[in-house]
Amino acid sequence: MEFENIQLTAQQLEELYSSHLVITEKANNSKPEVKAKTISSGITGKNKKHFVWVVDEAAYPFLSDADFQLLSEVITACKMNMDDIALVNLAQNNMSFDELQNQLQPKFLIVSFLNKSWLPVHANSYTLQQQQGYQQYTTEALEIMRNDKVKKSKLWLALKQMLGL
Repeated sequence: MEFENIQLTAQQLEELYSSHLVITEKANNSKPEVKAKTISSGITGKNKKHFVWVVDEAAYPFLSDADFQLLSEVITACKMNMDDIALVNLAQNNMSFDELQNQLQPKFLIVSFLNKSWLPVHANSYTLQQQQGYQQYTTEALEIMRNDKVKKSKLWLALKQMLGL
């Protein structure tokens, strides 16, 4: 088989190009028609459980290695992985709260940064709040929380309550 003649299934194309392309319908010649899919930059994860974690890290595409390690440990402890969540870095996409809500439809929302004016409802840090259709928990940046056992403990208690762990 020549390299130029490799045939990929629609599922393989979607997996390979999920953040850039999607198969929308078959054209008359029975080959799939490919259209661009609008996915905002600064978002990673598949959001299978509608669990959205928002950060504001201008120096990184998403998080520093140490902060990403903390996030990985937290979501693993919650019996989830990166496919289950959406990690959104507002510094990379300037998404409004309404855009985030429409695009990602969170059931669980964690906001980890100091500027809470982005939120439509005032939120106290380290307080779990029931909003219309989702639960919200706000914290300081992961970098601050990472080195504070009390704040990590508060996060864990909120996650247990949110997820019923």
